[in-house]
Amino acid sequence: MNADAAFTETNHAEMKPMSGMAVTAFVLTLLFCIPVLPLVGLLLGLAALGRTSTDGPLRGRPLAITAMILGVLFTAGQVVTTIKIVEVGEMIASSFIVVFTGPDDAMEGAFKGDSKQTNDWWLVGQAPSAARTKAFVSEARRRFGEFKSAVPKDGDQPPFGQSSFSMPLKFVFSNGSYDGTASFQLNTENGELPESGRLLGIVKITVVDSDGTEVVWDAADAGSSTPADSSGTAPDETTGKPAAEKSAEKMDDQSPPSDP
Repeated sequence: MNADAAFTETNHAEMKPMSGMAVTAFVLTLLFCIPVLPLVGLLLGLAALGRTSTDGPLRGRPLAITAMILGVLFTAGQVVTTIKIVEVGEMIASSFIVVFTGPDDAMEGAFKGDSKQTNDWWLVGQAPSAARTKAFVSEARRRFGEFKSAVPKDGDQPPFGQSSFSMPLKFVFSNGSYDGTASFQLNTENGELPESGRLLGIVKITVVDSDGTEVVWDAADAGSSTPADSSGTAPDETTGKPAAEKSAEKMDDQSPPSDP
């Protein structure tokens, strides 16, 4: 009797219908290439777990458990991938902002003396010194007047994909409009993307005067506290005179006295 009862119970268990929810959950988690489906499979597997227990009305508990495990793994993978895609998308968008807005915003900051607004757009470690920026603003204001705007020329598109490139710009000052360029470089730190999230940074801004003279703003004297004069020669820190003038004075001092 006991053997017959055990056989009857086993046979009855085998005759339980399969849980459609458990099967669906398992299938959905396998479709991990489609966003959200692994998460749906995870939730369905969790819901099917109680109905497929040992004393439950349905079979398919192993499928429900497997769906839950795969659902957790694939959902986590999709979350990480989505975060990376969003980060890359933000960096690409910021690159457009740097190219189309950076020169204008940096110039505006320089002319009104806002160093943070000025330096934020430059390549990491390549922002011009305060003295260099002051000398550039002074020379630009003398030649062109007050700054108004800097925009890319119509029809010119930035050649994204290159590690460095220049964009033709039109600079508008109170004295008129002038041609020029802004040079950009890939903003990497030890071969990795910067924490700032910007792929590009400015390395040089050039405004061309009507006579062909270029007024350049870059980090050429980074670390120096002495601005260059209008001739491009840095004045001596002690005398305030250009280095060439000081050198000439030194040679005069060293020349032998003339015979009486």
